[in-house]
Amino acid sequence: MHTIEITKRESRHLRGRLYEDVFLSRDTGVAEDSRQLLKFFGMYQQQDRDVKKQLGRKTPYTFMIRVATAAGVLTSEQYLTLDTLSRDLAQAQMRLTTRQAVQIHGVTKTRLASFVTRLTEMNLTSLAGCGDVVRNLVACPLPDHQGDRDRLRAIALQLSRHLRPKTHAYLELFVDREKVFDIVEEESLYGEQYLPRKFKIGMTIAGDNCVDIYSHDLGLVYHPSTEMWTLLVGGGLGQSHGLPKTHALLAKPLGQIPMQMITKTVEAVISIQRDFGNRNDRRFARMKYLVETWGLDRFRTAVEERTGMLFEPSVELEWEKATDHLVNEDPSILGVKLPHGRIQDSHALAIRTVVESLRPVIHITPQQNILLTGLNSEAKAEAIKILRMYGVKPPQELSPFHRYALACPALPTCTLALAESERVVDHVVDTIESCWAHVGLSPLDLRIRMTGCPNNCARPFLAEVGLVGASPGRYHIYAGGSARGTRLARLIAERVSIEDLEEVLLPIFRQYRATRRKDELFGDWFARCDIAPLQVGQKMKEV
Repeated sequence: MHTIEITKRESRHLRGRLYEDVFLSRDTGVAEDSRQLLKFFGMYQQQDRDVKKQLGRKTPYTFMIRVATAAGVLTSEQYLTLDTLSRDLAQAQMRLTTRQAVQIHGVTKTRLASFVTRLTEMNLTSLAGCGDVVRNLVACPLPDHQGDRDRLRAIALQLSRHLRPKTHAYLELFVDREKVFDIVEEESLYGEQYLPRKFKIGMTIAGDNCVDIYSHDLGLVYHPSTEMWTLLVGGGLGQSHGLPKTHALLAKPLGQIPMQMITKTVEAVISIQRDFGNRNDRRFARMKYLVETWGLDRFRTAVEERTGMLFEPSVELEWEKATDHLVNEDPSILGVKLPHGRIQDSHALAIRTVVESLRPVIHITPQQNILLTGLNSEAKAEAIKILRMYGVKPPQELSPFHRYALACPALPTCTLALAESERVVDHVVDTIESCWAHVGLSPLDLRIRMTGCPNNCARPFLAEVGLVGASPGRYHIYAGGSARGTRLARLIAERVSIEDLEEVLLPIFRQYRATRRKDELFGDWFARCDIAPLQVGQKMKEV
């Protein structure tokens, strides 16, 4: 059994030695077992790797807190609370994630309890922001005035509350600040050891793949016309460099279920992963490997046995080109593009001013942006005016390359980052867009994503061009993902420096321009051509 499994089993529902490590120890950090348990509370121990490299010695630990905002919905009061917390107790900035959560970096250990107490007062939580449980539940963010999308989001919020760990340790430790000896709660879903690994759920409406539904352990696709749900199981994009048996997988359709069976079926899928997922090697602990090993038929049978219900046959899913919903026809919604999810400086001032004066409801998108909702025509005009005053451009005025690009935070805070991502992605996008224009492909757009390591938080394997950090300054380059989010990209070059991107991509872009079919997108063309890495290198020389 993996060491972390023993830590979880002996933690008394995540309590462990957290009381001693957080409240009694003078050290700025916590011991390894406590570090692992704190993740279940959405708290990551971090160091500034820039400072550490510069000083050449140990630097103080701080914590990133991930607030689990299910389906990405925040009231104006909740948003302003997070904004205030980021300035009072952290680094005066927030970062929105691709899972519609809010991350705040730089919280010292002595401020964790104050931070959580303020969250709790506003009906917010960081519980299950990380850890081996169901993570922040993702859902299509677009409101539709009590229509099908709003109904789907309401179900997402109910599911999120239902699937949250039942342990009282979070409130005991960080609100009441008590060390508790008598355990009264029961983790009926997660058990004493919780899940073997993190578990991700995405929900959307048929035809709209804004949430990258195939990347989740469990995808739920709602069909309004039939009141049925299609279940997709076994997705996950993380892998390990140099370990070929680890790989990205897209979720596969298990079948359809009626509306009234949604909660029971989701619980059954989670319980199967709990009981049969790999607890010996965390690199193979995600549910995608269980589904791959068992096969869909065996997995379906197991779910049917636990629910007492047979699945209806799957229907073919058809998707429009994925959108960020920033531009839409609803006059009550204003989309705001953020620089890779980072809310700081002028963006922070602009959004704070809008929220304070106009009180919209905020919907975080899976593309790390926000929708300001519930605005009348006058309020929307005023919001646009305020945003422009602070230099925030409407999404319509941005290059599609930059508008749709995604990047993870990576350095200097992420402990897993092998290379830069967020801090260099704009330069990378400029380089790729310049190559694109050079061969005469404008005004066609291209979907680009970038991560600093193969955990792939920004989902580069679904992009038409994806960059994955392999070592400092070098990236594995992937191509051929679908703009609809339905196909994995393939490796075309390894350990490429940013300076050499043009050498890799220009010949491929020339081929695309010369041989593409009418209206054929780059990702679809690349997949059709079936170009292998060595062949790409040969073609580069020929061109």
